Amino acid sequence: MQNLQQSQKGKAGLNKSFMRSLLCLSVAAACSQANAQQSEGFQSVEEGMEVVEVRGIRASMAESLAVKRMSNAVVEAITAEDIGKFPDKNIADSLQRVPGIIIQRDGGEGATVSIRGLNSDLTLTQLNGNFIASSPGKPSRSFDYKLLPSSMIGRVEVFKTPEARLDEGGVGGSVILHSRKPLEMDANSGIINIESTYADVTEDHEPQFAGLYSWKNEDETFGILAGYTKQDRTNRTLSGDMYYSMYTADPEDRANGTAQALDANGNPVDDAYYWNTVTDASGKQYEGYWLPRGLRTGVVKEDREREGIQISSQWRPTDRIELGVNYFGFTLGQNRTMSYVDMPEWHYRPDRLVGMTVDETDSIITGADFSATASGNEVALEFPWYRGGYQRIENSSDTVDLNFNYLGDSFSAKFVVGNTKAEGGPTEDWKVAYKSHRSEARLDANGNVMTDANGNTLYNHNNASQTAGWSLTNDTISMYLDPDTLTNIQNGLGGTPDRGSISSGWEQSELEETYAQLDLDFDVDWGPVNRLRTGLKYRNTELERFTGDTLWWTPGLSPDEVANLEEGDTYDNDTNGPGVPAFKDVINDNPEDNIIGGFNINLMPTINWDKYREIVRSNYQDYYWEKQIYDYSIEEDITAAYVQADFDHNSLRGNLGLRYVRTERATLSNEINEYFLDYYDDVTGEELPEDVRQYEVINPVTVEKTETHLLPSLNLVWDASDNLVVRAAAAKTIARPDYFELGREEALAYTSEKWAEDRGEFGDTEGFEGRGGNKNLDSFESVQFDLSVEYYYGEGSALGMALFHKDIDNFIVPMQISYSRYFDGEPGVVEAGDITISPYNTWANGSNAKSKGVEVFFQHNFDSGFGVYGNYTYNDTNQADVSFNGQKIGESVLVGSAEYQYNLSAFYENDSFSVRASYNKRGDVVLGKVNGLDEIQDAYDQVDLNASYSINEALSLQASVINLTESESKSYLGDDSKARLYNASYAGRRFYVGLNYNF
Repeated sequence: MQNLQQSQKGKAGLNKSFMRSLLCLSVAAACSQANAQQSEGFQSVEEGMEVVEVRGIRASMAESLAVKRMSNAVVEAITAEDIGKFPDKNIADSLQRVPGIIIQRDGGEGATVSIRGLNSDLTLTQLNGNFIASSPGKPSRSFDYKLLPSSMIGRVEVFKTPEARLDEGGVGGSVILHSRKPLEMDANSGIINIESTYADVTEDHEPQFAGLYSWKNEDETFGILAGYTKQDRTNRTLSGDMYYSMYTADPEDRANGTAQALDANGNPVDDAYYWNTVTDASGKQYEGYWLPRGLRTGVVKEDREREGIQISSQWRPTDRIELGVNYFGFTLGQNRTMSYVDMPEWHYRPDRLVGMTVDETDSIITGADFSATASGNEVALEFPWYRGGYQRIENSSDTVDLNFNYLGDSFSAKFVVGNTKAEGGPTEDWKVAYKSHRSEARLDANGNVMTDANGNTLYNHNNASQTAGWSLTNDTISMYLDPDTLTNIQNGLGGTPDRGSISSGWEQSELEETYAQLDLDFDVDWGPVNRLRTGLKYRNTELERFTGDTLWWTPGLSPDEVANLEEGDTYDNDTNGPGVPAFKDVINDNPEDNIIGGFNINLMPTINWDKYREIVRSNYQDYYWEKQIYDYSIEEDITAAYVQADFDHNSLRGNLGLRYVRTERATLSNEINEYFLDYYDDVTGEELPEDVRQYEVINPVTVEKTETHLLPSLNLVWDASDNLVVRAAAAKTIARPDYFELGREEALAYTSEKWAEDRGEFGDTEGFEGRGGNKNLDSFESVQFDLSVEYYYGEGSALGMALFHKDIDNFIVPMQISYSRYFDGEPGVVEAGDITISPYNTWANGSNAKSKGVEVFFQHNFDSGFGVYGNYTYNDTNQADVSFNGQKIGESVLVGSAEYQYNLSAFYENDSFSVRASYNKRGDVVLGKVNGLDEIQDAYDQVDLNASYSINEALSLQASVINLTESESKSYLGDDSKARLYNASYAGRRFYVGLNYNF
């Protein structure tokens, strides 16, 4: 459907009203029935679970093991070692030691969580049982663990098998974070934590603070808890990247479609991106080789300011009734500078390319050397290409919920209503690029332009670098620049602004969910069934993504003049003002230093963003301009109902349930067709005006989609003996597509024959290429089975093994493909008919995927105070079919899956001292396909240390080292060779030391 219909809006409104009315009536009925019951004293509504305060590593491990043992599902648990003292500085870092869990890092911090080898978007994370909005700049269904201070969390549960009463959305599993509550804590208790952190990549010492205070009255019927955290941190990530890999082929074979890429083993590779045969200065030709489109070395520095606030209250006016209000507010401010040195594909030409090196299979190019005088005459050496960016980002997340609990003689009722909202993104966003040359026409003594014998203009190229080159050998992305480059730039050589790479664009988002839930639990005596659970839940989610530009233009414009501003009206196109600052005026006096990982480079000039912004601000005024063409919006209405029977008979216990879910979604974004017609005037040779060179056509498109799912689940536990527990589970689960995958605009770019002729040296070819979201993506569906055995042989000691099997349909794969479809045509440019789009970046659904494996864990406490625990997970996935628009386009393994992972921790603890060393490793992870090649993240391992010394009963000294091993993350293209190094990054080794005061 192309447009949202008013009738559908009305229908959605009726659905909302009906659900709200139904929930209100259910609560009223429950309260009416509850008032007729006799009071026998209020107990915790959450399973009647006794709250036990634990301290220390051993006690925390013992409690976590007890939660696992007594659960009716396959559950892992992590508990705080003390109030405000979670086992790690980041919740995700603690979770990575749970069997089957992999974390993804951002700036060295754990950011997202994957379970049993599945993508992090398939992990449902909730705070106190409900969704919490995060990641507003680039909205995602994944929770951003960087936003949540670990000091606010008392317990974490990981459900690997679902129950009908739990929200759907976690095909991999569900992570439920439990915050502390005032009636669970002593009156006038809390913590104060002060720490300093240091990282080798920044060499900065920075503070952080956490405080928590809890009060309750003498009757323990009313309590308030307040928590606050503040953290200042500088993250610095060093990375080397390849744009992507392309295959060199004869131009005629490319033109007639007979070119065939082969991997290092001689196997054909479909959907490869092709490049014409390359010739170097000696005349040597490179045909049939994999060649980087370009390489980049980069330093990203982030000054982060994170604050968190928690306010929770509980009131028990009677023994049967409890009311609660919770508020969580998080802000994350970032000043981010990005500095890059690039060597794109521009100079794969004999007048600049000195030569190239290849790998041992003679199929992959692993190095290239360039010179401005490769052909004997000096030409423009346009790279190294110096790029940079600056962002000021403000993100916030606010969540508030009200809950009502009633405990009757034979039933309990719980009603929760809440709202969570995240918003933010860049408030400033600058990007600029400079080339390494500055070509100027030569003038004779009379000021006339000089020409050669053929009438061609002669130039002084003012190259800042006479030589440059790159290498992918020794498992490292390396670059070298002419050692005089920085001095030459400071003296005014080079520095041509790359106007196509200068912008002040930004994107911001608002993600909001309003939810209401009613749960009714009835104590029954139906043979083995002792409890019947029922419930309803309604969620309305609205996402708005905005894009635009900050236009820096003439100061003091009138309102009418401002209204007439359009894209392109910014300082880099100003012919009457100073325009883009000269490179020599904004380059840092010294090159980037302290490059201790990620890449190698002999010299790295970078931009001083304080100087750059000051020059532009002093000459221009900023005007807000919403771009709109890249905006999108998504609205979802989710209705769910469930019934679950808990049973217990002799040594058997568990639950059987069914969950009904209906999802109504409307997605609105734009379809953009860009046409690149002609670049140079055929007569004068000058660049044509932009509105003559190219134009675009924009059409908004709305797609509505409704999905209905029935999700059965069974969890069966056999307490075979006092020490032996056997579990079996079967269930169907779903997870919805990520917002960006659904909402991203579809953009097609057509390059004409004339444009391709003018820009052929830059690799432009006639035809279509594009990118786009996929509004018709289906939700992931998984049918899963689990079988496990656990042996508990002492306090805090156990071992076990679990088998799991998942059949997954509709899994989502990022693809760069070639595909054909019908095109309506564009008058005077392209005739209607079938077209081939290559490359096309999008997402597609896969089917018939299988993920099966085994988990093994052990945990042992010695009487001496020593202890050890560890786990190993093996995950086997198949090659599954991938389809786009109903057609099979290839095969892929499950994106985000790792074949194996293991964790091992050893600790020692006595009354005053504790220390723990943790080692974790995960195997290769497939991240998607790039031009027919799998992107494979290399195996990664890391060691962390934690220590604590109790000065007295209340005061303790703490210290930690994160990434003691200085591990780097690396990825490659293709499973046939590691010569195509795609990315290498290092975020540093970080040290913490601080004091923790309990009262």
